[in-house]
Amino acid sequence: MFDISFSELMVIAFIALVVIGPEKLPKVARTAGAFFGRLQRFVSQVKDEVNREARFAELQTLQQEVQSSMHQGYTEIEQSILPTTPAADEVVADPVKVKKPRKPRQRKTHSVVEQSSEAESISTKQSIAKPGDPQAELFAAAPITEQKKPRRPRKTVKREDVVDSASEQKPLA
Repeated sequence: MFDISFSELMVIAFIALVVIGPEKLPKVARTAGAFFGRLQRFVSQVKDEVNREARFAELQTLQQEVQSSMHQGYTEIEQSILPTTPAADEVVADPVKVKKPRKPRQRKTHSVVEQSSEAESISTKQSIAKPGDPQAELFAAAPITEQKKPRRPRKTVKREDVVDSASEQKPLA
């Protein structure tokens, strides 16, 4: 970087010794070394950042070139496969298939009493609901009361039984 010979360094050190003095020279040398180290780190960081930006710019141009070449390849393939202008006789309208909406499942009821009360409630709700309103039809068809099967009780062991059986065990001899 700089062309400084050993003799020039000795002259600078001698002048610093005379000007600063032997007591403060080590502290000044430490401070100058720390400053010089910070300066070198800053310069290396700037160089790294510039190199990183240059590589990023190169990668962006390379990416654009690859995308443009792929786009050209796709257009060439499309032109070779697809005819450029279809004749009027060849144009056929494809029928568009539309899915029919599914009807929601209705729960089955088992008792005759529930079915009759359900039929009465549905007829009253349908008279209130607007015709053609799918949400109203959904709620009108829903049963008002649902009876669930009773759950079986769990088989549980009481803590007292566990404690009693543990105390009844015979000690190992």
